[in-house]
Amino acid sequence: IEGGYGADRGFLEPDDGQYDEPADVFAWCGGAVLLRRSYLDDVGLFDERFRVYYEDTDLSWRGRSRGWRYRYVPDARVRHIHAASTGEGSPVFQHYVERNRLLMLVKNAPARMAANAVWRYQLTTLSYARRDIVVPLVGLHRPKTTIVWRRVRSFADFLRQLPPTLRERRRIRRAATVGDGELLAWAVRR
Repeated sequence: IEGGYGADRGFLEPDDGQYDEPADVFAWCGGAVLLRRSYLDDVGLFDERFRVYYEDTDLSWRGRSRGWRYRYVPDARVRHIHAASTGEGSPVFQHYVERNRLLMLVKNAPARMAANAVWRYQLTTLSYARRDIVVPLVGLHRPKTTIVWRRVRSFADFLRQLPPTLRERRRIRRAATVGDGELLAWAVRR
């Protein structure tokens, strides 16, 4: 977790051998993981409400909160095409990445971290609205509404999913055996 965002370890980095040793990691990619049945019995399955993106981070975080550990094994090889389900940067990709990141944080992160992410999302959307709608209108130019409306739709969908996500959060927090401090020690600062 990097600043409340999922981050793929080594993504687009040249391979200089920096990942040649096994290592513990905070989370795993859903396209390249083997899980024990006992893990799934304890933690549960993927949350179907996510559909695509961040469902693996959600399940990883839930497992971490229950004391499970994950090991990166460099000898394992998997070919995974990033964003193949929706296309990198497509409106569908952006919708689910933005909505699901907020849902994953509300479901798993400390309250302050989750609230901060939700607040920052709204502020960023307002900033886009100022840049793309207000400033052009004041200058008598055509506004560009695409980004703002996509973000508003993503946030509205987030709000629709919020009540069941908060119920699930309470269940997860009660079942946790690992504290927030230990979990956040894995966070990478942006």
